Amino acid sequence: MKQNLTHVAIVVDDYDKAIEFYTHKLHFSLTEDTALSETKRWVVVTPKGAYGCSLLLAKAVNEEQISRIGNQTGGRVFLFLHTDNFKRDYQNLLNNQIKIVREPSMETYGTVAVFEDIFGNLWDLIEPIPKNETLYHSTRTLRIKKSENISLAKSELKKLRELTILEKGNITFEIHQSVDDPTLIIIRESFVCEQAFKDHLKSQHLLDFINLDLVEVENGYVTNRI
Repeated sequence: MKQNLTHVAIVVDDYDKAIEFYTHKLHFSLTEDTALSETKRWVVVTPKGAYGCSLLLAKAVNEEQISRIGNQTGGRVFLFLHTDNFKRDYQNLLNNQIKIVREPSMETYGTVAVFEDIFGNLWDLIEPIPKNETLYHSTRTLRIKKSENISLAKSELKKLRELTILEKGNITFEIHQSVDDPTLIIIRESFVCEQAFKDHLKSQHLLDFINLDLVEVENGYVTNRI
């Protein structure tokens, strides 16, 4: 037996509005747009480079279908978009002011963020981890040395994050501040390999941050066993 899932229907309120979003904002290809009647069209959009499933844009025609627009799964993530470059496509979401529901995080299966399309449907944007790839992780607990420098330290850490995620070997850089103690910061980073982490330690932006002498490392560890 050989079967193949070719289309997933997504209920929309207007064909052209949907085409505009998916092709101009998400950069999908308009695979087909065929008039079936005066009011009904067969509209298919496909992610760039995809070889499997496409989206069939189905215009709602009654109250029941209209009620399903943007919530075909009862509030759960509806669609899962895999990418070969998470940073590129996540930046595209930001550039197009697409609503981010959950910020990027590193999971056991890859890097993921949740976004909302123009109709309210929730999507996972995922760059999967190759099955044969072992990532390198670093966790550090930092203490801001002077309480009057909390805002400055946070600002400089965000700058460090922005530059670190541009590194070829970086996967993720997370900053967490303690609710009970605002001088306590936890940094979680993931890299494609140990060498990428070592290259990060020699990066100019990290050295510049260290030279500011705003924080001290209380503890930390690195591992490739997560």
